[in-house]
Amino acid sequence: MNATTPKRLYLSGPMSGIADNNFPAFHEWATALRSQGYEVVNPAEIEEAGTWELCLRNDLRELCTCDGIALMPGWEGSKGAHLELHVAHRLGMKVLHLPLQFDLVSHLRRQAAFSLRTFGPGNRLQGVLDHLRKELIEVEQSGGALSEWVDVVLLALDGAWRAGNTPAQIADAIAAKQAKNEARTWPDWRTAAPGKAIEHVRHESEAV
Repeated sequence: MNATTPKRLYLSGPMSGIADNNFPAFHEWATALRSQGYEVVNPAEIEEAGTWELCLRNDLRELCTCDGIALMPGWEGSKGAHLELHVAHRLGMKVLHLPLQFDLVSHLRRQAAFSLRTFGPGNRLQGVLDHLRKELIEVEQSGGALSEWVDVVLLALDGAWRAGNTPAQIADAIAAKQAKNEARTWPDWRTAAPGKAIEHVRHESEAV
């Protein structure tokens, strides 16, 4: 989480007319958010006050202790959720929609902070490359296990920010490179030799 990410979230969603007041779903989302480092106010954990109006009073009181609201799927059909969202907007809270989408820039900020803490400052080019070579061997030995590929991805991103690039620049460069690759001419993969790299058709004066 970065400086603009809310730390304490109020969980908002539909309850009325759903079996068990939809508490199982509330507990499931609360657990998922807490596992990501958020402090969560879960209305399903707030002691019931009797009537819908009294419950809403308690919920709104807790909402005001938060700096963000997380909207569960189906919130649009909930009168209470609409009221909670209105209050959150008026109080300037951050609004998150569940499920949360992966934010590459936020991840890069988090990864950079961890890497700086753990591996120290500097570009560490040779150290990162040495680590990458070892991880590529592990990818091959594991038969392409996802966890090993993720290690390669994280190391590549680590090298990119250590080269002096900001998280936003790295994200933009990834998108630009993908677009560039899509615009290139590629040979028919069926004619490529198994186990060999498939490279794009190179034209004179074309930059890699």
